[in-house]
Amino acid sequence: MGEVKVRVMVPDGMEEIFKRELSAILESLWKAKKKQRVKIDDVFGMMPSEKSAKELRMELYEEIFG
Repeated sequence: MGEVKVRVMVPDGMEEIFKRELSAILESLWKAKKKQRVKIDDVFGMMPSEKSAKELRMELYEEIFG
């Protein structure tokens, strides 16, 4: 993993607040990068199936939530 140094001028006393905010933004970007980008609607129609999309969604819902 690479390293990036950011140099920013902020008002006196705001350094820690800026660091926290920047960390929160970077963390949210990192989490967004890890999220699955393919949605279930994108997958339907890719595999041949006898069931409709609605039936497949209902089965998935039952598997996840019981």
